[in-house]
Amino acid sequence: MNYSADKLRQLFGDAGLTARDALRLRGTDAEERGLKDASEDAIIAAMAANPAYVERPFVETDKGVRLCRPQDRVHEIL
Repeated sequence: MNYSADKLRQLFGDAGLTARDALRLRGTDAEERGLKDASEDAIIAAMAANPAYVERPFVETDKGVRLCRPQDRVHEIL
């Protein structure tokens, strides 16, 4: 997933999440880079530059958008 900052804002808004909610800490250097405590704009800019910072998977259907962690959440929008 390689999205622009605007697309990330749209996905998070449609999913009812903040960028912080969707920030992937495990397996990345996001915490070391201070993203855990950064502003929403800074987190989104980092995510747009490095998609590894975005928790996945995001699923987008006509019924909505969900961060499908755990995977069973996908059933909410199918």
